[in-house]
Amino acid sequence: MDDRELTESMQKLLIVMQRLDEKIAPLLEADGELFNKRWGFLSRAGLWDKSHLMRQIEKYADIYTSRVSNFLNYTPFMYFRSQEQTLAHDTYSHYYSEHNGSSTN
Repeated sequence: MDDRELTESMQKLLIVMQRLDEKIAPLLEADGELFNKRWGFLSRAGLWDKSHLMRQIEKYADIYTSRVSNFLNYTPFMYFRSQEQTLAHDTYSHYYSEHNGSSTN
C-alpha cells in the first residue's frame, strides 16, 4: 500500500470508530446512571451486589454522611441507630408485614 491508500484506509476506520462511539456513548451514560454519582463504580460489584469497599464501610464506619454540616441540627448527645438488619430467611420483614399482617415466628 502506498501513502494515499493508507491515508484513505485510516480515514475510513476513523469514520467507523466515530459511528461506534456515537452508539456506545449513550449506553455508557445510561449504565453510569445506575451507580452513585459520587462513588460511582466503587460502590457496586455488578448491579446489585455491594463492592468490597462498601462492605468495609458498612462494617467498620460508626456513622456515614456526605458532609459534616449534616450534623448541625443535632446535639453532641444524639444517639444514632442503624436500621434493623434482617437475614434472607427471616419471614418478618417490611414486605411480609405489609402483605400478610403479622409475622408467624
